[in-house]
Amino acid sequence: MSTLASIKQIYLYPVKSMRGVAVNEAHLTLNGFVGDRRYAFVQKEIAGSDGFPWMTGREKPRMLLYAPRFANTPTPEDWDVPIVVQTPEGGALEIGDGRLKQEIEELYGHPLFLLKTKRGNFDSQHVSLFSTHTLAQLEAESESQIDHRQFRANLYIEPVDMAPFVEDSWVGRVLKIGASARVGVTKKDSRCMMINLDPDTAKQNPAVLRTVARHHDECAGIYANVVATGIVRVGDKIEFA
Repeated sequence: MSTLASIKQIYLYPVKSMRGVAVNEAHLTLNGFVGDRRYAFVQKEIAGSDGFPWMTGREKPRMLLYAPRFANTPTPEDWDVPIVVQTPEGGALEIGDGRLKQEIEELYGHPLFLLKTKRGNFDSQHVSLFSTHTLAQLEAESESQIDHRQFRANLYIEPVDMAPFVEDSWVGRVLKIGASARVGVTKKDSRCMMINLDPDTAKQNPAVLRTVARHHDECAGIYANVVATGIVRVGDKIEFA
């Protein structure tokens, strides 16, 4: 099999809509990456009536300035590792500390509760992939610098074919990642205003989403579901299975 791409970076998001954590390797299970989106803050007043009850950067971009970190690398055997969140002011609170929930409730202005799951609080599919060549194209089209982290992917990849958006052609195919992991690419990633937000400042650049909407049918990157488990590492090759 010929190589399609290599993995440049891996990110996990311990708390939905907070800052991601760069890791060198991650354990891919049938429920996605261990540790990814394990926690989420839920809008209490709409939890039983809305299909998207999460408290996210859509409501308050400042959510992105909260930076979780793992006490140690989560694995299938040790998935429930402690998580500490650094607040925008520099404080450090354990994820279950009531003071953290209170702080975010005050930011939002409505009651919240913290949801914990072993399977991940995903918007859509288990795994998201985003290409460095696609990023370069979007920077050119929007005439602006874009931090790749704005796309909040799990796997940032560098396709061998340098054409932007070449990964769109992988929809419907199964990819082998590294030694044993396999994912089935299900669809292109439909985007929202979250891609406008700088991960370090939470400031918006509306040109990013405007460009994706105008030139790419509101899609950038691809989604996949897990077919076979395995450890995924930075530098791993991606091939058609």
